Amino acid sequence: MKKINTSSPYTFIMDDFNRGKFIRTYKRSGLNGYKRYVPLKKIFELLKRSNIKHPRVIKNRLFYLDIEFIEGSPIPENFKPSLMLSLFCNNLFEMRQINCRNILSDIPYRSNQGFLNDNINNLLVVMDRLGNYETLDRVGLRRDMVVALKSIAVDDTRPMQLIHGDFSPENIIMRGNDYFIIDWEFATLGDIAYEIALHMMYFKYDDEEKNQLFQRIAQTLNIDINSLVNDVRTYTKFELMRRTFLKFNRAINLAKRGKPFDEILLDGFNYYAQISNAYTIESIRQTFRDLYRG
Repeated sequence: MKKINTSSPYTFIMDDFNRGKFIRTYKRSGLNGYKRYVPLKKIFELLKRSNIKHPRVIKNRLFYLDIEFIEGSPIPENFKPSLMLSLFCNNLFEMRQINCRNILSDIPYRSNQGFLNDNINNLLVVMDRLGNYETLDRVGLRRDMVVALKSIAVDDTRPMQLIHGDFSPENIIMRGNDYFIIDWEFATLGDIAYEIALHMMYFKYDDEEKNQLFQRIAQTLNIDINSLVNDVRTYTKFELMRRTFLKFNRAINLAKRGKPFDEILLDGFNYYAQISNAYTIESIRQTFRDLYRG
């Protein structure tokens, strides 16, 4: 078996010459402000009871899971928003039907508020471990910006359910008329508002399409649309902060080691620009260059 590609610190593709096919192999632990509570094996056991098209588990190792590699085509850039909206909603509704009783013991929270606060706490743990607050403060990023999110209340009357945690174009594979959802390593019992927020960050719907998405979800699941819209905004703000802090931390650490960081910094600035207008990309670049010159 030969490793042929790395897509993250904990997911890579293996070429299994004995079987003549590819395998996705998932390490059991994750980073980047996420904490995996539910073993991936349990997630795939839940998926087997659903109509969601997904890879199958080939082998359960001690530290890794070997997952079937789905051959097909990625979602094209010109994919119709109406089709994506339906695909997302249908999978969300299908996940709603999955009984998650068997994973409750793996989850430390019991409400949407607990889910939000747990995500914030996990991010703070990662940020504290990375440090770099003095440098981050120079470009307008402070720890208390993340802590302040805990004061925001989300709707606890909305039932939690299984969520994918990363419903992005890279994790949808087209094969003929079928769509397979892959990369379930961030799946957990959580708030659908977070799932929606992430999805809408990846797929740029116009205002009418966003309204259709919210209307369809609220009506089908019989939940309050106003609180759903507000909570999606809260999770969007959290996710933008999470990505900004972690991208900037990565740029700082690269700069400290004398390695190029502009590409990572530019990626982080794309998120940063959505939460602050106080700085420009050039002023941030110059700050980093002054701190780590040579």
